[in-house]
Amino acid sequence: MLLFLIFLSLDQFSKIGIRNFFSSNVRNSHNILGDFFRITYTRNSGAVFGISIGSGILNQILFIIISIIAICILIYLFLKDTHPLVNMGFTLILSGAVGNLIDRIAFGNVTDFLDFDFPDFIIQRWYIFNIADSCIVIGVIILVIYYLFVEKSVKAEKNSARRKNEV
Repeated sequence: MLLFLIFLSLDQFSKIGIRNFFSSNVRNSHNILGDFFRITYTRNSGAVFGISIGSGILNQILFIIISIIAICILIYLFLKDTHPLVNMGFTLILSGAVGNLIDRIAFGNVTDFLDFDFPDFIIQRWYIFNIADSCIVIGVIILVIYYLFVEKSVKAEKNSARRKNEV
């Protein structure tokens, strides 16, 4: 719970700072590490990578509903599994999902500001994102690592312990 609150607070305070620093609604950008890393204020009314379903209000309503459903599913999955790595992954995903949901409800869009350029990559600049998005991606990576490489050994240990208790 503490980790959830830390990442949610970090996300929300960073977005508040960005919205206050860039007082105009115009997309502004400030170089931090040359062209590689910039702080670029933008508002995303769509989903990941700016994907939209329909008009502005339709997007807002649908993404709020989808976010609430996803958060409920994530809470269920979090409560279902007790492995620390799984809980860490779900905690990060939940903090990101709740952080972006707060923006959607309060502003009708999500504040994005982290702007990276990866030279010789498929696209010129990566999509602009925020701390909540980073939490979601890192949480998913943790879960993928767990389910691909750790889960099998955890189940084997549990089965071994169960067999020892039966004897």
